[in-house]
Amino acid sequence: MRSVSDTLKQLKQTGLRVTDPRIEVVEEIHARQGLFTGEQLFEELRERGSGIGRATVFRTIDVLVDLEILDRVHQPDGAHGYVLRGPGHRHHMVCSGCGNVVEFQGCNVNELVEQLASETNFRIEGHWLEIFGTCGHCQQPSQTTAD
Repeated sequence: MRSVSDTLKQLKQTGLRVTDPRIEVVEEIHARQGLFTGEQLFEELRERGSGIGRATVFRTIDVLVDLEILDRVHQPDGAHGYVLRGPGHRHHMVCSGCGNVVEFQGCNVNELVEQLASETNFRIEGHWLEIFGTCGHCQQPSQTTAD
């Protein structure tokens, strides 16, 4: 998994300034486990007393997506969140209940992609796959006790 210093180094190598607010956003992203939204990230930084503006948070997220450090994950409600990108070709399963994201590899859609390219005269440059469902935790019935 990529480290904070790796991410900051990649920002520098692409000619981007590594400012204190950008470092704080990168550190907060790397400290997270799982899916987050830009708004969640901004609110948590603000609640901690950070003076980072909303635009800085969202621009930094966009830069990290462009550099393939973050993956944008589309959620069942149409919004999107972000996760740190893992190695290799991967896709996501997203829980419609709690929003938990599970990354998986082993995509077997290459034949379908080649067929679609042939049928539509498209030069396909890539794809992503997100599967929506309900995780094991959310499938369990609520545990209530009668008094």
